[in-house]
Amino acid sequence: MIVGAIKRELLADLRGAVEKSISNGTTLEQFRKDFDQVVGKHGWQYQGERGWRTNVIWETNLRQSYNAGREAQMVDPELRKRRPYAVYRHGDSAHPRPMHLSWNGITLPLDDPWWATHTPQNGWGCKCKKFMLSARDVERQGLTIGPAPAIEWEDRIIGKNSPDGPRTVRVPKGIDPGFEYAPGQSRLTNSVPQLRNRELLSAPSAAAAPSAGLPNRQPNGPLPSPRTIPAKRLLPANVPASQAVTQFLGEFGATDAAPAVFRDVTGDALVIGREMFNDAKTGAIALTHHVKARELPLLAEAIKTPDEIWARLEWEPNRGKAVLRRRYLAHVQVKGKTDPAVAVFDQGADGWTGVTGFVDDSEQYLEALRLGVLLFRRTE
Repeated sequence: MIVGAIKRELLADLRGAVEKSISNGTTLEQFRKDFDQVVGKHGWQYQGERGWRTNVIWETNLRQSYNAGREAQMVDPELRKRRPYAVYRHGDSAHPRPMHLSWNGITLPLDDPWWATHTPQNGWGCKCKKFMLSARDVERQGLTIGPAPAIEWEDRIIGKNSPDGPRTVRVPKGIDPGFEYAPGQSRLTNSVPQLRNRELLSAPSAAAAPSAGLPNRQPNGPLPSPRTIPAKRLLPANVPASQAVTQFLGEFGATDAAPAVFRDVTGDALVIGREMFNDAKTGAIALTHHVKARELPLLAEAIKTPDEIWARLEWEPNRGKAVLRRRYLAHVQVKGKTDPAVAVFDQGADGWTGVTGFVDDSEQYLEALRLGVLLFRRTE
């Protein structure tokens, strides 16, 4: 926690120096003076030469701030009516990236999904730009509208020198990690927890019969009584997974294109986004085996209005360290249903997993999951 606090203060001070430069229009040399003060205050041992490091931070943030401003202008409804298209233009980089060069001249409607991941800046030092066009502009410049290039995804390892160790992220080929979003819109994407590769929770039906070795008592105190929720809280039985995910995101103010920060009942921040449900290989929608699409609103209940929140440390041999996880438990009675429903959301640095379902002995099932330190319990 102390290390995390120090990191946050360092980043906040660096961000303040960048904002000062953007707001006041100061030079790179002035930013370097502020940079030296921040480094001295926190004792940051950064890599690379001072001149190179400061130039990367300063130029990248200024360029992305400019791009974010342009994106904000492009959402104006009246402007989009007059100029509904955009063209990708390669910049004047000394060493152009082949894929960025291949995208030069690509012209698409502004609402084409391709722009969600390919709006410039698309990497460190990238100087590519995106320009709005009218139908007349397209004709005059001899451009052709669409189709968008197929997006090929690849795994990239980042954080090799991080105290937390390296991790793998999935980005479109040709785009540096951390740049796979439209500036000013989806900068939280890399903070969205990924679906865990392996399940750590059993299906609720496993708790229908008494578990061997489980004591017939509740050492953690009794669970709050199930809350009653309307039957319409569940989605139709044949709801497509993509539609269910979109509705789930909407409950937290997120969309398919833009994640959102949600603060739980303890004040802890969770980043909710579509990437939670991305298949690691294809990028398509994927759900954990123990969460049905129609029951995703129950998972939202566990996050938004949990009965209990638990925290615990678990040793992960593959990572060679302990992982701090938070577990959200919800116990509800859906009107018209005989058995209560349970919902569990379990998140750590290695991703998330979850469970939803109806089970006869719901209290016994949840009792087996009440592990670690109790952070929150709903009052009756």
